[in-house]
Amino acid sequence: MRPLQTQRPAPVQLPLFPDRVTLTRIQPALNERRYYEIEIQADLFGAVVLARRWGRIGYSCRMRLEPYPDFGSALDALASLARRKRRRGYQDQHAV
Repeated sequence: MRPLQTQRPAPVQLPLFPDRVTLTRIQPALNERRYYEIEIQADLFGAVVLARRWGRIGYSCRMRLEPYPDFGSALDALASLARRKRRRGYQDQHAV
């Protein structure tokens, strides 16, 4: 008698260099619920822009756009900024 073969879920391939990061910092004791989103986008003229959005979860956000000469330099800036935010207590929010 052959054992039943179970279906294994397909492995999830995470990007090596993500072009979007969503971070949250939630501390109920301090009534703090913050988020920080960083994303690399192309503007209407084809230039590379690093878009940053931040604020309190559930409220309107603040936004800042920074132009970069190429995708690689924007990717470096995204990684550096995400690293600084993680040192300040922000944690990655994974999509469910």
